[in-house]
Amino acid sequence: MLKMFSLLLTVATLTVSGNDALAQIYIGGSVGVHIGGVIAIPAPPVVVYEYAPPPPPVVMIQAPPPPPVVYVRPAPVPIMVSAPPVVMEPEVPFESEFGIGVRASGGITGGEGEGDGMGGGGLMLRFHSFPNLAFELSLDAFGGTGYAGAERKEVAGEFSALWFFGRPDQAFRFFLLGGVGVAWAQVGEDERTDEPIYVGGLGGLGVEWRLISWLALEADVRGFVRQRVNEPTDPNYANDVTLNDGNCTPEDGCTDLQGGGTFHLGAILYF
Repeated sequence: MLKMFSLLLTVATLTVSGNDALAQIYIGGSVGVHIGGVIAIPAPPVVVYEYAPPPPPVVMIQAPPPPPVVYVRPAPVPIMVSAPPVVMEPEVPFESEFGIGVRASGGITGGEGEGDGMGGGGLMLRFHSFPNLAFELSLDAFGGTGYAGAERKEVAGEFSALWFFGRPDQAFRFFLLGGVGVAWAQVGEDERTDEPIYVGGLGGLGVEWRLISWLALEADVRGFVRQRVNEPTDPNYANDVTLNDGNCTPEDGCTDLQGGGTFHLGAILYF
């Protein structure tokens, strides 16, 4: 087999004589002989592959968002509301006036503060001469028990100045007061009586409430200090506490100084 293959290879390389003839042997996938030309095995056909062009790039064009729609609402028409005018009440000009009043009264007296208290009533005149200043003249009668349970009757007269706070046209006003007073008293009963007379000073505070222009209610509390100005009529005055209101002691003797307080509640008619 090897010898035959060599022989064939030799024959294939021989050149045929002649000018126009050439013999060649090609060995490819098969054996062929061509004389007077070229013996060749045709090459396989050229296969040309045509590739499709790449698709064009996809360009995404995003449309811009639509512009916002702005609705313009017309402003509401302002409503003009006229406020009622503020009217300042003019201050009522002050006019002097005077009043007549009645009042219920209560009081307590005694050098050592051991009185049981007395009750009564009185009359008063009140003069408003200035916007914040008034003067009062009063007379009160009391009855009850004094120091150590002694029967006691008393009549007191006072003259006071009253200083009011606030405007004269205000319905409710406080006031301070101060003044002087005199009093006559009868202490004891039957033949054992004493009739002291006192002079002193007083001070206090109160309130006046005008219900209407010509009617007012008033209340006040007053304290007083007074001095006896007459001599006792009973010879046992110094030794009888029911007569001397506790103002006498064995060590210090008798004192004519006495203190106490009163309370008043009344009504006044102004003119």
